[in-house]
Amino acid sequence: MRRRRLAELVREEAGGLQEAPTPREERTGEAPHGGGLEAPSPGERPLPPYLTYVRKECRLRPDQLDALTALARRLNRERKGKGERITENTLIRWAVDMLLENYRNSDIFHSENKGD
Repeated sequence: MRRRRLAELVREEAGGLQEAPTPREERTGEAPHGGGLEAPSPGERPLPPYLTYVRKECRLRPDQLDALTALARRLNRERKGKGERITENTLIRWAVDMLLENYRNSDIFHSENKGD
């Protein structure tokens, strides 16, 4: 029996809420292209954002996880229920975006590309 992904199981359980699109084959490590971000038709609930992300595990030190948890809780208290809930994973995605943006804007990135 083939192992099923969380997204497939959630879609199966939420079958009464919306018709699940047929899962497409993805290459390992490749992000889905606009996966589920199309505007839902009237009366359908959109997929939760976490179902549009590619799963990647990361091991953290206990102090890193404690700091992430404390920061996520603090930010959620400050937002007072407005907007999307902030989780440890939200903060990790934000940190990765910042790291990649800083790298793209750095001299190291530009000097590596000049050699091509």
